[in-house]
Amino acid sequence: MTQVDIPLIDCHTHIGRLPGVVGEVFYPQDLLYIAAREGARFMLVSSATATTVGQHAGTDEVLAMVARYGDRLGGMLWINPHDPTWESDVDRAAQAGFYGIKIHPTLDHYAVDRDALDAVFAVAREHRWPILTHADNDGTPMSALKYEPLIQAYPDVVLILAHLRLEAIPLAKRYENVFVDITYVDPMRVELGVDALGPSKILFGSDACEGFDVGHPVARARPPRSYAGLLEGLRVRGIADAVLEQICYRNAQQLFQLAP
Repeated sequence: MTQVDIPLIDCHTHIGRLPGVVGEVFYPQDLLYIAAREGARFMLVSSATATTVGQHAGTDEVLAMVARYGDRLGGMLWINPHDPTWESDVDRAAQAGFYGIKIHPTLDHYAVDRDALDAVFAVAREHRWPILTHADNDGTPMSALKYEPLIQAYPDVVLILAHLRLEAIPLAKRYENVFVDITYVDPMRVELGVDALGPSKILFGSDACEGFDVGHPVARARPPRSYAGLLEGLRVRGIADAVLEQICYRNAQQLFQLAP
């Protein structure tokens, strides 16, 4: 397996029980296998168990991961605002040195508005945690554009709109605290995003381990992926290595205050 030839921090990964297929689950050891084999320096990790089983179960998984592997895998707190006791996980996450918050309105079934998310953004402000969110397809009740009232109300909260939707581009241009990630984004759209935003507003992510070689059979086969393959697709679009290093490493290092 070819290792990546530039520094790489993956800001968007998951452990836990994934939605869709019963029994599809990934473990911290799967991420460590990928990192060692492919050359990633650090991964920021939330647990999909938070949506398939329950938020507290997902938080417990990430707490156990950080206690054992926190030098290589950083915790992200998946918050489901439907859970009336979600705030009880915040202190546990803060004490364990989590790096930010993950939200997924589509999987957790709520529209993006201030009624749903004011309290979450307030927690992010208090703990200086970036929020990484799944931005759904443009034009839906969970799309990037729906975040603008929250962006305006919380200008000191970093918001990363995953999957580089078209609606996210003007928000990232207009607001200093808004960024995008390129998780599951085709290389041509990444090229357009770089042209529109420059490299300082874009982060690298891969999502769950689906498609990556984790060293054992998985519940659901997916098209094969690797970090080197993802980077090569971007190079084919003419994205220079200096730009890739900023997207894949320096931006996450700065936003999440990670050691070099």
